Amino acid sequence: MQKSFRPILAAMFFLSGMCSLIYQIVWIRLAYSHFGVILPVLSVAISVFMLGLGLGSWLGGKYIDILSKKTNIKSAVFYGLSEILIGTGAVLIPLLFSIGQKLLLATGQTNSVTYMLLSALLLGITMLPWCIAMGTTFPFMMSFIKQTPFSEKSSFSFLYTANVIGSVVGVLFAVIYAIEIFGLNNTLYITCVINLLIASCAFYISRILTKQPARQTDAVINVKTSHLWKIEISPVFLKIILFITGFVSLGLEIAWTRVFSPALGTMVYAFSFLLAGYLLATYLGTLLYRKHIKNGKILSLGFLLSALAVSSFLPIVINDPNLLSQGVVVNTFDITRIYKFLIQITLTIFPVCMVLGYLTPSIIDYYSQGDEKKAGTSYAINVLGCILGPLAVSYILLPLISTKAVMIIMSMLYIGLFVLFMNKVSKFLTSITLLLVGAFLFISVFYTTTYEFPFLKTEFKNQVTVYRDATATVHAYKYDKHEAVLLVNGFGMTGLSTITKMMAHIPLAIHENPKSGLVICFGMGTTYRSMLSWGIETTAVELTPGVVKSFPIFHEDANAVLNDPKGEIIIDDGRRYVMRTNKKFDVITIDPPPPVEASASALLYSRDFYKIIKMKLNEGGILQHWIPFEDFSQLSVLRAIIKSITEEFPYVQYYVSIEGWGIHITASMSPIKEFSPQELNMKTPEAAKNDLTEWAPENSSDVMYKVVLERKVSVKKLLEGWTKKEIITDSHPYNEYFLLREAELF
Repeated sequence: MQKSFRPILAAMFFLSGMCSLIYQIVWIRLAYSHFGVILPVLSVAISVFMLGLGLGSWLGGKYIDILSKKTNIKSAVFYGLSEILIGTGAVLIPLLFSIGQKLLLATGQTNSVTYMLLSALLLGITMLPWCIAMGTTFPFMMSFIKQTPFSEKSSFSFLYTANVIGSVVGVLFAVIYAIEIFGLNNTLYITCVINLLIASCAFYISRILTKQPARQTDAVINVKTSHLWKIEISPVFLKIILFITGFVSLGLEIAWTRVFSPALGTMVYAFSFLLAGYLLATYLGTLLYRKHIKNGKILSLGFLLSALAVSSFLPIVINDPNLLSQGVVVNTFDITRIYKFLIQITLTIFPVCMVLGYLTPSIIDYYSQGDEKKAGTSYAINVLGCILGPLAVSYILLPLISTKAVMIIMSMLYIGLFVLFMNKVSKFLTSITLLLVGAFLFISVFYTTTYEFPFLKTEFKNQVTVYRDATATVHAYKYDKHEAVLLVNGFGMTGLSTITKMMAHIPLAIHENPKSGLVICFGMGTTYRSMLSWGIETTAVELTPGVVKSFPIFHEDANAVLNDPKGEIIIDDGRRYVMRTNKKFDVITIDPPPPVEASASALLYSRDFYKIIKMKLNEGGILQHWIPFEDFSQLSVLRAIIKSITEEFPYVQYYVSIEGWGIHITASMSPIKEFSPQELNMKTPEAAKNDLTEWAPENSSDVMYKVVLERKVSVKKLLEGWTKKEIITDSHPYNEYFLLREAELF
């Protein structure tokens, strides 16, 4: 019976872990679309996820035995009910996010204290009940195992091992296959069905395993005597370890997201593969621990704390762009970068995560001895650290200091744990640990840099201005009259280019009589500045405050532009601003961050967004959408974008830019009148002509218009023969998920 029972149990927790991480991936993506694409949304979502796990673990462990005895219902039934409740989140959470989004539209800009607090509160209230249900699964099933003849004192680590490897599969299944094939909403529905399958299995095993007195079997391991710690460890110290490891590990996950992402690009795969690597390493550590306890011999606590202190510096020391010869971060996709990225993860975060995967279940097994109450309490303490870590990093540390400094501070907490335990460790291990930690700390402080700003040691060092906030870290510098760089979290966003001027001049010149304009995505402020040169009411929306602060670095007349009474700059998510404003505009221009495949970029390319945009255009209004498209051999995404626009706008034109790459799309609900270059030039005010030719004084404005107009491409011809039905929607972010298409597997 035991041989058939354990695989079923392992399969259930494998699928449960898989579902949990699918929900986390999809819910975070949905949270971005409803609350803004900002780091605090990611941090709050992760913290709420962990808060639910902690509360569920603690409450479940405390009350499951009482509940089971009073109702005379086996704990496995309550476990099954928890899985059913989790499954309802697939349907209800997207609806609750939509309600929360509407409630928050009146709270102002995304960087306001009011919005930060209320969005965190609504996000928490929405996700928490389902995350609590996830947290109850461990103590509920541990309680059920006690009710069977096969009780064992290491049941937590047994369930934990299956759950973690399921989590790895869940991340990879979601980002590599499910979302690309089925979309976000359908992926949630599939996951809901899996939850119902798990619940059915729970009800099944509760029936076939009749209540019998627990007896010792070969599988029972006296964990306490099998430990080689040999000394009695204070429960208080164990709880301190659990809290600090949770605090640091999830805090580092936020920092690692910034540090590692540039190695792959601003694509969803960066965070997802990082998370999968984190979980896989944790699983391997737990698996090694399970193997050791079967042999009656595990690694000492002193050795584990030593390994934790040393290995935590590897992501700082090894992930150095100078060491890896990466140079400038190029924000384009190359499938070979995935392999390099995976190698970096293996060399850097795998060791520290494996130690955590070994340490956490060993402490909880040691402390709980198979008791679900103690296991629930100790796991909740670990999760409490997991809650506070991301919040501390996102809201306190990253707005003040660099990601490298954050990682060093977090690693110092691991060193502190070792120092507290140092008097119980051999002198040899102490000496080796302090020597390695000292060397890594010295190298980290004085020699390494990160992708956040990989050129810290170059000739540009003293010219760089840095702005930090909860949204991003911005580096800005101008090293020539027309040459400048704007880095956001290490990524190059834009440059001083006539293309960005054309984003304003083309739609304004085509419009019959423009009076107002909206610029979504501020960048270096060139498009905003160009639009103001037409003397019209101009609004710009930018997500990152540091980007707006850097405006004077790039333009000498920035103060005059900023003081223009007809201009207004809003700090907000562009999509959210369009939804909450009552204003309508004659021209709306959008310049999404590169590349087209960037994470959450579909929110600015989706048919759902275009549906909102057309409601904010005045009669005869024009949308100008810039697409930073370079590889014309891969047209599927471009066609999907244009098809998404044509689904909402009946009149669409498409021009290759003045520099021969990238595309200006103009769209309107009214026919777009054809003009000659000379006619457009006559309609252009003198100040706007001067602006247009500012960086190319050898050309006249009519010549520059001519270059673009001659590059007009027929939209009908572009879509000719395109039989696929793919368009980009909020639920199906076609441009963001592409690995199967890239590998020609779909």
